[in-house]
Amino acid sequence: MKKVINNEVFRGVLVALLGVDIFLVICGGSSRFDWWGLYFTLPPVINLGLIVAGIGVFALIMRSSGHYGGLEEIKPNFFDKIPLEIYLFVMLSVRLTAFSLFDTLYYWKYGIEVVFLSLAILYLLFIVTAISLAARCKDHSLFSNSLTAMAVSLVRKFIAGVKENIISYARHKDIFLKLVLLAVAYGLADFVLMVICFPYSIEFYIIVKFLLFVAAVVMGIKYSMAYRKIQQGIEKIARGDTGYQVDMAGMPPSVAVQANMLNNINIAVSNAVSKQLKSEKLKTELITNVSHDIKTPLTSIINYIDLMQKEKITTQPLKEYTEVLQRQSRRLKKLIDDLVEASKASTGNITVHLASTGLCLRLNQSVGEFEDKARRQNLEIDLSLPRDEIYILSDGRLLWRIFDNLLSNACKYSMPGTRIYISAEKTGQKVVITFKNISRTRLNISPDELMERFVRGDSSRNTEGSGLGLSIAQSLTQILQGKMMLHIDGDMFKVTLVFDVI
Repeated sequence: MKKVINNEVFRGVLVALLGVDIFLVICGGSSRFDWWGLYFTLPPVINLGLIVAGIGVFALIMRSSGHYGGLEEIKPNFFDKIPLEIYLFVMLSVRLTAFSLFDTLYYWKYGIEVVFLSLAILYLLFIVTAISLAARCKDHSLFSNSLTAMAVSLVRKFIAGVKENIISYARHKDIFLKLVLLAVAYGLADFVLMVICFPYSIEFYIIVKFLLFVAAVVMGIKYSMAYRKIQQGIEKIARGDTGYQVDMAGMPPSVAVQANMLNNINIAVSNAVSKQLKSEKLKTELITNVSHDIKTPLTSIINYIDLMQKEKITTQPLKEYTEVLQRQSRRLKKLIDDLVEASKASTGNITVHLASTGLCLRLNQSVGEFEDKARRQNLEIDLSLPRDEIYILSDGRLLWRIFDNLLSNACKYSMPGTRIYISAEKTGQKVVITFKNISRTRLNISPDELMERFVRGDSSRNTEGSGLGLSIAQSLTQILQGKMMLHIDGDMFKVTLVFDVI
C-alpha cells in the first residue's frame, strides 16, 4: 500500500481528483460562475461531503510528498533543493501573474475555457508549492535549506572566528598587550604631532608621517622574514631534517625567542633519534654476537648427537632421550639462524644479487617443498598462477626465503582441514602475490603488531616458531624493492606482496 501511495502516477491522480473536487465546491456554492447558463448549486450536504473528501485527498497528497520512484525514504528532487525564499518568491510571482490574468479575463468576459485554464494554473501552483513544503518538512530542510539559514550560519562562523581570535589573543596576552600598547602609543604620538603642526607646519607633519610609515614597513618586513625563517625550519624538521637550525641573525628579540625554542626542540629530537639508533645498533650487534657464540658449541652438540644415533643404542629410554635432544637442538639452531637473518635483514647487511627471476617458477618450487608438510598437517595448497611466466628483478635466494617463511607460517598456524590459497596476478607493471589461510586460533591482534619481532599469532605459544618469520619476510621484501602488506578479517589471514615487473 505504501508503494502505491508513494507512486507518482497515484499522486497525479490524487492531484487531478482534488482539482475537480475544489472546482465542484466553488461552482456549487458560488454565483460567480453564472456564465453562459453554467450556474448551478449543490445541496449543502453534498457540498460538505466534497469538502471532507477534498481534505482527505489533500492529506494523501501530503503523505506521498517527498517519496519519488516508489521509495520509502525521503529523497528531495531538484525543486525541493532550491533555497526556500527563492522558491517562494518565484512561485508567488507566477501565482500573482496568473491571478492578474484571471481577473483581467473575468472583467472582459473571455471564454470560459480561458478562465478555467487560469484557475487551473493557480491551483497547480498552489498544490506544487504545498507538496514541496511538505517534502522539505519531512526532510528537515525547511529552514536549513534557506537563505536565512545560510546567513545565520555565516554569522555564527564569523562570531566563532572572532571568539577564537579573542581566545587566542588572551592566551598570548604578552604579544597582544604589546600590540595594543604600540597602537595606543602610535595614536597618541600622531595626535600630539598633529596638534603641534596644524595649521602652521603641515609639511613637517607629512614628512614625519612618511618616515613613520617607512619605519613600520621596515619593521613589518623584518618580522615577516623572521617568521618565514621559522616556517622554513618547521618544514625542514617535519621532513626529518633533525640537524637543521634556524638562523637567528637579525631577528627581533620576541621572534628570536621562538626560533631558539624551535632549535632546542630539534636538538632534543635529534638526540632522541641518535639514542634510539644507537640502542637498535647495540641490540643488533648483541643478537649477532651472542648468536654466533652460541652457534659454535651448538654445532658440536648436534654433531655428537648424530654420532650417538649412529651407535646401536638398545636401551629404549636412551634412544628416546637422544631423539628429543636432536629435535630440540635443531629447533634451537633454527632459532639462532632466524635471529642472525633477522638482524642482517633489519640492518640491510645482506649481499643482494639482482637478476631476472621467474616468479611462477619460484612459487612452484616453494609450494612443491611444502606439499608433504601441508599434507601431514591435513592442509591443501591451492596454487593459482597465470599461464605465462612473470619476470621480476630480484634475488632468487632471498625471494625463495620470503616464500619459505610465508608458507612455513601458513602451515604452522592454519586450521586443519582447510586450504592455503596462493595466487599471482599481473596488474599493469606490477605483480601482486597473495597468501591466504584460515587461522587455527583467534587472531585478536592487529597486523602492525603481528609484523613486530618475536610476536606470534599463537598467543599460547603451543606451536614451534620464533615469531621472526613475518618480520624477516617484510625486511627481505623491502630489500628487494617490493611491498608486503598484512590483512586480518576475522580468522582470515592474508599476506600481499607487490613487485615491479620487468
